[in-house]
Formats: sequence, structure tokens, C-alpha cells
Amino acid sequence: MVGVDGSRHSAAAVDFAFDEAALRGSALRALYVWQPPRLGTPDEEAAVQECRRLLSETVAGRTADHPEVELRQEVVPGHPVQVLTEASANALGLVVGTRGHGGFTGLLLGSVSQGVTQHARCPVITVPSA
Repeated sequence: MVGVDGSRHSAAAVDFAFDEAALRGSALRALYVWQPPRLGTPDEEAAVQECRRLLSETVAGRTADHPEVELRQEVVPGHPVQVLTEASANALGLVVGTRGHGGFTGLLLGSVSQGVTQHARCPVITVPSA
């Protein structure tokens, strides 16, 4: 399984996850966790479609390089740490980037990568961007 947020760090994680899935002969589940605003959004469907577009763009081209890897793409609402942790119960491994879109650029790990390394129910691999 790989967590995707559209950042360059998650693109590096997707590359790594495809390589690992190909080595192991396993399918790959790519999750984009969408965190709806507390007060809602005027056009929730448009926001979800944008998440789907970002996910699709991030994994684009990797299936051509790894045609043997069966890819499932999902956009899931919720908090990224909670959703990825729950989904990790059924995964061989979870791959995430070291940082996402957060504003604390001096940190080694972002809040999501740090949270899943502490709570995931499978091995977690954090991948820095190239």
C-alpha cells in the first residue's frame, strides 16, 4: 500500500512502492486520503474529483513501467494517519513519503509519516524525495 498526497515526496514513495510490488508479485493499493474541511465545502464532489485527478497523475506512467502490478486507486475521506493506519491492517507494507505538504520544512518526518510509523499494523517504509 502507498499513501499519496500529490507532493514530490509521495511521487518518490509511489516509485518505490511500484518497484517493491513488482519484486514481490503483489498488487498495489494507492490511497489518497482526503480531509474534508470541518465546515464542509460548497462543492464536495469537485474536491473529491480533484483528489482523484492528483492521485491519477501521481501514479500515471508507473503502470507502463510495471504492467505486472495490479493497481487499485482509492480516494478515502478522513484523517490520513487514522485511515492509513486502519488500512495497514490488511497490507504487507505501507510506503509513504517523508514529508508532504506541511509547512514545517526543517523536520525530518512530516506529521503523517511520523504518525503512521508509530501506529501502523504492518512494516512502514518512509521514502525521501529524490
